[in-house]
Amino acid sequence: MEPVKQSLSTSLKAGVIIGVVYCILIFCQDQFFYTNPLLFSLTKLVCYLIILSGFFYTGYRAKKELGGYISFKECLRVMLVVIIITEFFYFIFSTIYIKYIDPNFFEKLKNAWIAFFNRNNVPQDKINDTIQKFNDAGKITFASLVQSYGFSILIDTVFCVIMCVILRKDRPVFEQTN
Repeated sequence: MEPVKQSLSTSLKAGVIIGVVYCILIFCQDQFFYTNPLLFSLTKLVCYLIILSGFFYTGYRAKKELGGYISFKECLRVMLVVIIITEFFYFIFSTIYIKYIDPNFFEKLKNAWIAFFNRNNVPQDKINDTIQKFNDAGKITFASLVQSYGFSILIDTVFCVIMCVILRKDRPVFEQTN
């Protein structure tokens, strides 16, 4: 198989695999950890680090498939395909989860945060700000979903640019001497 097609095939497969793993992680997080805001935030961070590790591994695999050399451009192309697919899975799953599986998710999360704030003697104005943010977050529109999808791609791309700098290894240029 041609190296460019092979790395594209790798990124397509990885995008689907990482996307499915992301959906499973988010489902578990939303089902089991929403009652404790600190644990919820920690699992969110851990889940994201797992996904970033998947992106890095995909770039590493593409580099191996290309003979141990990969340009910054090729690495970024591979990772962008993975990002777009992974975030599309997340976009679809989040929409289905919030609309159909657990429509009261934001309400449950809001109540958990309010209880947490009350236990920790947080000032009422901070609690009111949090309530307002949750009320706004519960209003899901197509435009807000698309905006979230775009923002997620942008953030992932920033991390992947850093990863591409780390993974980049250009082929040596051989000089011919006569």
